[in-house]
Amino acid sequence: MRTIIIGDIHGCSGALRMLLAKILPDATKDKLIFLGDLFDRGPDSWGVFQMIQELAESYGDRFVLLRGNHEDYLLQQKLPLGQRFVWERVGRGATVKSFKAHGARMEDSAGWIRERAAYYYRGEGFQCVHAGLKIDPMELNDFYTMIHDHNVAMENVYAGPLTIVGHIALEKPTWFPGEGKPVKTLEEGKVLELPQRGVICIDTGCGKGGRLTGMVIEDGKYSLISTGEEG
Repeated sequence: MRTIIIGDIHGCSGALRMLLAKILPDATKDKLIFLGDLFDRGPDSWGVFQMIQELAESYGDRFVLLRGNHEDYLLQQKLPLGQRFVWERVGRGATVKSFKAHGARMEDSAGWIRERAAYYYRGEGFQCVHAGLKIDPMELNDFYTMIHDHNVAMENVYAGPLTIVGHIALEKPTWFPGEGKPVKTLEEGKVLELPQRGVICIDTGCGKGGRLTGMVIEDGKYSLISTGEEG
């Protein structure tokens, strides 16, 4: 069984489709984890939502969706004005337009996402959260740190059990080993031993002109695969 972790999609259905075509996940045995931020910025958040729902149905208990800050904006009952301004700036309008073009409302997706989006995931030899952690165990971190904090991963302090995150758009996937140790960018196309500690960020800027990256974990090893927004 492989575990396939996919970074922030941000409304880029074409990139998601091409990435899955490269990875070829098996719905009968693989686990599929999405790190959150499905919508906003890209042109087809509606299409992403259709794909995610289909994948959830196919994978059943082997499907995991984490709550990102963009999901949090959508799910809050009364979004503070400051966060509303941030959401508008980072692509809410693109999602509204995408859903409207298909005769739907962005808000119609909220109930489905609320039922399924978890704050974190703990696997064997690794764990996942959208933004990052400050302390171990992960469930003792506050909500803001796990979902919204844009600095916690790059501070390179956390050296607890290996945590896979998105949220921070980087040119390449990056390992932050923690305790101020040297940071390492990670290359595609190699099968490597999974680190035991620190943070690996696989958000590579999809929706911002960057790439969508997936991480495939199997037997204590991992590899990275990505695709651009247009191919």
